[in-house]
Amino acid sequence: MSGTLSRRKLLRRGGPALIAGGAAVYATSVELTGLARGSPAQGVDYYRKLGVTTFINAAGTYTVLSASTMPDEVQAAMALAAQQPVHLNELLNAAGEYLAKRLRCEAALVTAGAAAALTLGTAACVTVGNQPAIVSIPTDLSGLKNEVLVQKAHRYEYDHALRNCGVRFIEVETLEEYDQAFTERTVMAHFFNASEGGEISREDWVRLAHKHGVPCLNDAAADVPPISNLWNYTQMGFDLVTFSGGFFCLYGSWPSTLLLSVSWLLTPNF
Repeated sequence: MSGTLSRRKLLRRGGPALIAGGAAVYATSVELTGLARGSPAQGVDYYRKLGVTTFINAAGTYTVLSASTMPDEVQAAMALAAQQPVHLNELLNAAGEYLAKRLRCEAALVTAGAAAALTLGTAACVTVGNQPAIVSIPTDLSGLKNEVLVQKAHRYEYDHALRNCGVRFIEVETLEEYDQAFTERTVMAHFFNASEGGEISREDWVRLAHKHGVPCLNDAAADVPPISNLWNYTQMGFDLVTFSGGFFCLYGSWPSTLLLSVSWLLTPNF
């Protein structure tokens, strides 16, 4: 074959052949797997192989500490899912519909974690379905709103997840400052749910944002349990809510989207 062929062109030109070829390969892999099933597969202990120290986590579900261990049923579901391919767009749509019904929002999307949810939520507000803008951000924000209001006490290390979209923060401290900070450049109001500082309540944060026609994002990454929080903040009026493991909800007049951790998604009882 001369020249190069991108993955996109390959899918466009060779879809039927790719599917047929994939079926043949899959059939072969199933046969090989079947032959090996007589002896259970043994996983490699890469922590030991790489000399990485394991420990008992008594601190909490911190990302840097590997978050949390997965229940046996989640690991089993992942192992089963890994045995055959699916179209990821179809999977995301189906998972979103399933989750939205259970989490009392309009739609859902699984992401690679809460930080990814913050980026996607901000990008959604900046672009609002504008296809050229989706491609051009964060380096070109011509004609786009790019100011995010935030309480000064709510600035934190995950700010970068929002700034990846090219936005800049406008800090406020009082309710009056917040009300006066809205301009034609304001694209979103951001609230850090775990912050112990800040004078402005959740309710007032939402109320004033909606008064100015601006969506509100609440980063509630570490605020489950209780599980009721998965819908408490959207029912309070927040348009976007993130939860650790990748939760993100849009609610109300905005197209709702929810992001949820894969481990929760695969838990049979959820």
